[in-house]
Amino acid sequence: MAKITFKKGSTPYTLHTHFSLGGSFTYDEAYQKDIRHLSQRIADLKSKFLEAGIKDLIMVIDEPNERGGFHARYFYRGYGCLLENKDGARVY
Repeated sequence: MAKITFKKGSTPYTLHTHFSLGGSFTYDEAYQKDIRHLSQRIADLKSKFLEAGIKDLIMVIDEPNERGGFHARYFYRGYGCLLENKDGARVY
């Protein structure tokens, strides 16, 4: 299996670090942390994993937002995020 490296301080590094600690992000939460275009950044992160031959780690769950709709919450599987076993959680 190939090794993935991230440039310290980059958006993929920030996401990977947060998710590796069992955290999760929605678009709104990421925006507050100056992470723009979260869905594209997640797709980029998935591409890095696929290129390295690493099994899917990224999961997503839809949850209600404050505006009466739904938003996606992203996290890693196997890193202690409590959302992993919730109904509706799926591999991204």
